[in-house]
Amino acid sequence: MLRFPYPSELVGVAVRWRPVARVNIVGPRGSRRYKALFDPGSDDTVFPLAIVPRIGASLRPDTGERLRWRGQVYPLRFGDVELELTDSVSVWRWPATVGFSTAPIQYVLLGTRGCLQFCDAMFRGDDRFVELEPNRSYPGSIT
Repeated sequence: MLRFPYPSELVGVAVRWRPVARVNIVGPRGSRRYKALFDPGSDDTVFPLAIVPRIGASLRPDTGERLRWRGQVYPLRFGDVELELTDSVSVWRWPATVGFSTAPIQYVLLGTRGCLQFCDAMFRGDDRFVELEPNRSYPGSIT
């Protein structure tokens, strides 16, 4: 199991608690660490398109899929990478198909495809943490 406490963030004058964690995206030429939001309402796991050359990810042919963000539509391209999450106790690493977009999203989105499809997630809002358990479709390693 992985367990991530919700960190607090000051938004205007209000404190907000969000289910975020650090995620590594790994490609053939490198990796990059991002702050990411666990988002079961997002169909896809989405990273910035600008990271593609840095990690050496190969994009699949354009499928015409789009990402709507704040009323605007952005192209969404997919590629195969590895993702890695750790809570300083366990490390999960798995192959994933993720989206890449130029949309100005605040956090990487850890959505259903590529991430949450492989685990059972419990969002404990009042306790301010999220717990992940691998499910039978989890394709990676756990150390």
